[in-house]
Amino acid sequence: MPTKITSVEQLKNLAKNGCDCFILLRGNLRSSKHVWYCEEGQFEIINYIDGSEQYLTEKKLMDKTFTNIGEAMMKGAFFKDE
Repeated sequence: MPTKITSVEQLKNLAKNGCDCFILLRGNLRSSKHVWYCEEGQFEIINYIDGSEQYLTEKKLMDKTFTNIGEAMMKGAFFKDE
């Protein structure tokens, strides 16, 4: 059963060793990602759909101009895959 991620602090704890996550989209489609939280205070994100990588601060993680992860967390649509 996937774990709903509802805060940046929860994501930090889950992603210390890296974790597979997804955003639940309309029609039960998924946007899958691998997320690591680095000691430098950044998130490293690999987007599985195209293999792109992002290095984001907590502030950028919550800014929808960089990623939709923050918005998905606020809407209850971001999960850690089991």
